[in-house]
Amino acid sequence: MTGAWGETYLVELARGLKAADTGGWREPALRTVIEGLGWQWQDTDAGPLLLRGPESEARGGAPRLRPTGRFEKDYAHGGEEYVGLYVPVARPESSAAGKAQAFRATAETLTEEFGHAPILGAYGDPGPFYDSAPTWGSPFLRWRERENTLELRAGEHGPELLLQPTGPVENWFWRQGHGELNALGGFFGTRRDPANTGLSFPGGWRTDDWDVFTRTLGASLHTLPAETHALNINLDLGFHALVPGTRGPIVFHLVCGERLEIVYDTEELGESSTDPSSFGWIPHATRPAALDHWLDSPYHSGDFGIGEVDGRALAKMMVDTLRDLGVSSPKDLSLTDHAQRVGDYDVEYYGLTLQENP
Repeated sequence: MTGAWGETYLVELARGLKAADTGGWREPALRTVIEGLGWQWQDTDAGPLLLRGPESEARGGAPRLRPTGRFEKDYAHGGEEYVGLYVPVARPESSAAGKAQAFRATAETLTEEFGHAPILGAYGDPGPFYDSAPTWGSPFLRWRERENTLELRAGEHGPELLLQPTGPVENWFWRQGHGELNALGGFFGTRRDPANTGLSFPGGWRTDDWDVFTRTLGASLHTLPAETHALNINLDLGFHALVPGTRGPIVFHLVCGERLEIVYDTEELGESSTDPSSFGWIPHATRPAALDHWLDSPYHSGDFGIGEVDGRALAKMMVDTLRDLGVSSPKDLSLTDHAQRVGDYDVEYYGLTLQENP
């Protein structure tokens, strides 16, 4: 979304959504909200059809209301008839890079208007109320308030504004802390902001199954450059591994902003491990690592931009290496103690299933 008209429209729309009196998210109040935004509400057999004019819809698409259906009703305890008003705000080029850049540009405009979002992250799978994530990535920014929350989220075709009742979506999130496999994906970060008073975090889940871990790690890596670029953050993660005969050294170091790269450090592993090149690691002597790392490592994965990551292949390379080193279970992995601090945010990496090094 570029140009003065686009930014002006975006800010006015976001202000209108934040100020909306949603009246418990029941239909009479929402009709008034829609009229106040200058849109039209049309009743159809499939539910309300919201029309906001051809010029605005050409910029993004038609807005839509999400009714409280079978996947939402268990979490909407305030009698809400709807749990979200979704408004596309840009139609970028179809590539993952185009969508990530459109999200970032929209985020910069909203941040200038409202300040830094109290919450950011990427949903992964599943998203709220068990939605599937967009194929290009699932970044989000939230400006949380007690009754309603305004969110910039990833739609399949580009960024969307979402106004939602705060209670149901947070209730869904909290109740995913049951510890079952694949309960949560992505990552979730919060600032020390008064807006986050009363916010609760669910527990994560872990697995001792290498195949399950490979799949979830691959899913996290696959869209990571698009998500970190969209959110304008940089991740800096070290992976400890309980390799037999060692004290659990940092084996991998991952950095990701607009590009992703992982280095593999063999310094503390002795000479008993298999040649790293046999798993696909690139020797530094053949081609130096492209990104800055705090591990001086002789091997790396190569660097990958938005839409270039084969998450499954990269995860398999890491897991095959760990298993060859004798690491018995994914539960023998942990993150470096600084990994969960990203700028001003404390981040939980649910999709990695790993906690900080104890």
